[in-house]
Amino acid sequence: MSNTRWWMIVAAICCVGLMSAQKVHAEGSSDIEVQYSIKPPDPADAKKRGDAPEILATVIGAPNLTADKFILVDKSVKPPFEMKASSKRGFLQGSETLAVAIVMLGWEMWVGNQSYRDENDLTRVPGVLAPLQAALDKLNFKDAGPAGSVGMVITYATTAGIKLPMGPLERLSGSALGTEKDYMGTTGFELVKGIELALAELRKVTNPRKVLIVITDGNDSSSPEAAKATLQTLKKQANGDKVQVEAIVYRAAESGPNNVVLGVFPTSTVSTVDNIAVSVNAILQRMANRQYLTYPGFNKETKQGFKWDGKPHDLVIKIDKDETEPVPVPLAPIWKLDEGGGFPWLVVILSLVLLLVIIIVAVKVFSKKEVPMPMPMPVVAAPAPEAPKPLGPMKTVMIGQGGDEGGFPVVGWLVPLNGQHAYQTFRLRGGGTKIGTAPPADIVVNDGFMSTHHCDIHCSPTGYTLIDPGSTNGCYVNDRKVQKHELVDNDVVTLGKTNFKFKSIV
Repeated sequence: MSNTRWWMIVAAICCVGLMSAQKVHAEGSSDIEVQYSIKPPDPADAKKRGDAPEILATVIGAPNLTADKFILVDKSVKPPFEMKASSKRGFLQGSETLAVAIVMLGWEMWVGNQSYRDENDLTRVPGVLAPLQAALDKLNFKDAGPAGSVGMVITYATTAGIKLPMGPLERLSGSALGTEKDYMGTTGFELVKGIELALAELRKVTNPRKVLIVITDGNDSSSPEAAKATLQTLKKQANGDKVQVEAIVYRAAESGPNNVVLGVFPTSTVSTVDNIAVSVNAILQRMANRQYLTYPGFNKETKQGFKWDGKPHDLVIKIDKDETEPVPVPLAPIWKLDEGGGFPWLVVILSLVLLLVIIIVAVKVFSKKEVPMPMPMPVVAAPAPEAPKPLGPMKTVMIGQGGDEGGFPVVGWLVPLNGQHAYQTFRLRGGGTKIGTAPPADIVVNDGFMSTHHCDIHCSPTGYTLIDPGSTNGCYVNDRKVQKHELVDNDVVTLGKTNFKFKSIV
């Protein structure tokens, strides 16, 4: 089995490309978010060359079940078509690495100072640091995200600073918060500055998923109204950067009454230090609540598969007994099962040439007429003929158009000279041919410098004419930019970064 040569891999749909997502509510379960993407076969893998694309589904918020409990259904066809997953991976086996930034209040009276202040010191308080360190050490940050996940710690008081620079996630632990003496003499509540610094650091990393965890008493040095206004702006920035922000509020005896993060970010208010670690763990568990499933586009054993027609199809996933709501997903690139080993272009071309020769011979034979033998004439020496003048390139002429039944058909091709489709043969249609990077183009070419609809080639009784419909980078024939051009045999047509040789048989 191999893929027909009529379809092209659309680069825009590479694994990093086409994505659809929908939050659904399956009966008896919590909200579930499903994300779909299309993965064409790797052209470098000879074993998979010609196979149908695969459908990748990221299921967020579903129960952790075996792969056979997740059935992909195409509701757009009658009867609905179902496909079992070929593989399932958990969050830690996926590629969506985490970047975690913890922003913690560094005020001495909140952190604690009993490890270095005398028992008779009236400013001596136990604080949160010691029990928080013990609680965080129970969390296994190493397993909080896939390999390549990173984390950092920022503390704030009078100002904000980096306590633990961004690095491997497993470095996050209770000891990363330092000692009580590190916070000696600190005052101030620059919460906003701490969040600003964390968002700036998260913007520097390329991890696909980012989370900012704020551990605070809820106060800021600015007035509550001013702080909330600034935090609303930072919330918009975080949303734009796709950063999930969560706040955990724990009040010390000396903390003020305000809670500026409440109503801006999702907030958990805890009454014990141990519950801070519980809340951190719950946030990490929510980040890990996703499963990755792979569905084959065509089952070689059952000889059944999805309809890869380039059109949106309503896909749902049946999770055990429940079913998500339909999500429209374009099943592209176009793919068909090729059972004949490819279209026999060489046979077609040779057959056309042979037919053309037979027609020419037949016309000459049957058009001969008997004429009377002329009387012999005196032989006169004819003047020497002039040397023929050089002719320009012959224009492709459409013979047999306009009702002439005795005419001959014309055949035209474009042959890429470089790029992914080099030396493939694209036959031009009889009426008109659209060329671009995606359907509904008749010839689809993987070239990032071409437009979706880059040019048209029209066929008429006078031959083939190239027309630029308004492409971004223009059309060139023999290195000359053209808006409209009548093509001749062996013209070199440049579209984007791809050079084509125009060939024709008349």
